[in-house]
Amino acid sequence: MKRLLAQFAITVVLGAMIESAAAAEPADSLNLGYGGIIRTMHDCDANVYFAEYEHSLTPTTAILGRIDKVGYKFDDGNYREDGTLRGMDVGARYYPSGAMHGFFAGGSLGYWNGDWMFFHALGRPGQDQGTARTHAVRLNFDVGDRIPIPGSGISIMPEMNIGKFFSSRTCQYVSPASMTANQCTQKSEVNVYLFVGVAVGTAF
Repeated sequence: MKRLLAQFAITVVLGAMIESAAAAEPADSLNLGYGGIIRTMHDCDANVYFAEYEHSLTPTTAILGRIDKVGYKFDDGNYREDGTLRGMDVGARYYPSGAMHGFFAGGSLGYWNGDWMFFHALGRPGQDQGTARTHAVRLNFDVGDRIPIPGSGISIMPEMNIGKFFSSRTCQYVSPASMTANQCTQKSEVNVYLFVGVAVGTAF
């Protein structure tokens, strides 16, 4: 009987140790974030919303999937652009400290599309307005820090992202009347970006 009790106690202790280790090193995380808190791009204001799923692949690396939505306005006084972008990315992150904790650096590649309007100010050459649709591949790099809140599986994740869109587009004029529905060649002014954001990560 004593032997059975001892074996049971050892089993319980080992199970608790394994469960504690698993809790200390979560394999997955769901991160919800917002970017654009600090204006980092000249003449452009953007709001970036994103959700990520991270999975620990090795002690120091994680793979991730991300969905994003961006609303932006570009205005240099002569040309204005107003658009919405949507995308999906896949990528990886490196955590030098391991276990999806602390500083991280990563990269991702994704497919994006967007709808936007452009307008040349009155008194400028062209004086035209139009709508466009963009399809793009996005290359993104990020650096940040996963800061855990003690006693919980939640982390605060400040980060900085820099990247570029490689895109194709279709567009047409909506004014002046003489050009309505004609195809145009206007390029978007928003193809390279830098933004600062923060996410809340929940490990499980």
